[in-house]
Amino acid sequence: MTRTGKITALLLILLRDSFGKLDEVYLTKTRTRLDLVEPSLSIWSGPIFGIFQCSFICLQEPQCVSLLFNETTKFCNLFNVIYDGDESGNVENYYIISGKSTRFVPASCLDIITYANITTDGDYWIYPMAANGRRTKIFCHDMANEPSHFITLKNTNSFVQHDGSNWIVSYQPCQSSLNPPLKRVEFTKIKIQIEDMVVNGTDYTFTSVTGSPTIKYGESTDCNGQYDLNPCPHFGHAVIDTRGTGLTVDPSITFGLLEQHKAEMKDFIRSADGSQISFLCAGYCSRCGPKSGPIKLLLSTEFISATDAQPAICRK
Repeated sequence: MTRTGKITALLLILLRDSFGKLDEVYLTKTRTRLDLVEPSLSIWSGPIFGIFQCSFICLQEPQCVSLLFNETTKFCNLFNVIYDGDESGNVENYYIISGKSTRFVPASCLDIITYANITTDGDYWIYPMAANGRRTKIFCHDMANEPSHFITLKNTNSFVQHDGSNWIVSYQPCQSSLNPPLKRVEFTKIKIQIEDMVVNGTDYTFTSVTGSPTIKYGESTDCNGQYDLNPCPHFGHAVIDTRGTGLTVDPSITFGLLEQHKAEMKDFIRSADGSQISFLCAGYCSRCGPKSGPIKLLLSTEFISATDAQPAICRK
């Protein structure tokens, strides 16, 4: 720890001992980039004498969990979220609360209930261990009873289930029309396991459905005829789109045929960052989707503003 770091930590401990039960705040210096923080969203800002005073003000502000100090201008910004660091960044004086502090940021929705006394459903900034403690936008659902974790989707995520119930003439391939409804599910939020960021593809809590689909998130089916017949319309469209969430599909997850009879997965497209995946399942009958296991989400390089979710500050 630098000399400045030692002095700052000592001051905070003495303040707690002198005035009773106050927060004990320890700050760790890290590097970041200016484009990864939002000074305009400071919960407090102003000119000060130095990092010592900036840290003191952070202690007094109960929502402060990080601060930015400009050594040249002597300007201090306090934040109620922890922005991502970057060891190669050009901002040296960014400080975040450390594990020894009595205030901390939540790693789960249960933390928000237990340590922040919040029981309202909504989008919160969570710092999951599976995301290496980085800021992640999570929708906390059913907070008054048994909390669960969801990702709020900003774009269309839809999956079609075409099967034998759509045949007008039984077992006749390549029918140009179908017997409705064509089963379809569109997810507006997807449930995840916060421990590993794996998607629970069967949870339909936040969906819009046509018919009675049973397919999982990331899957589609088609039963209109073998893939190599031409002309032959196929209906098993699937669209995954995580743009706007700060998350992407783990690149190690592969997609292909899960069940097949004269089938092929066609028109597969995966964006470079993995946030957009689409394909057409074609077969007689076939199911397409993730082959290598359930879909897992990772943090992407997309920057999401702190205004997109609510901060929650926990206390031991």
